Amino acid sequence: MDEELFTPEDASKYLRVSLSSVYRFIRKGELEAHRAGGLWKIRRSDLEAFADLLGEREEFPD
Repeated sequence: MDEELFTPEDASKYLRVSLSSVYRFIRKGELEAHRAGGLWKIRRSDLEAFADLLGEREEFPD
C-alpha cells in the first residue's frame, strides 16, 4: 500500500507554521518532499519525523 501524501498547505496546518516556512524547510532540505506532477508532495512518515523535531503538534486522524 502506498504511503499517504500531503501538500505543503496540509503540512503548514499540521506543523502550525506558515506556508512559506514549509517551502523554506523543503528548500533547505530539512523536510523531505518530492515533486509529483509539478506539485510538492510530502510523505506522512517524513512529515511526522520532521514534526517530532519541532515539538508538539496535532495528530493526524488514522
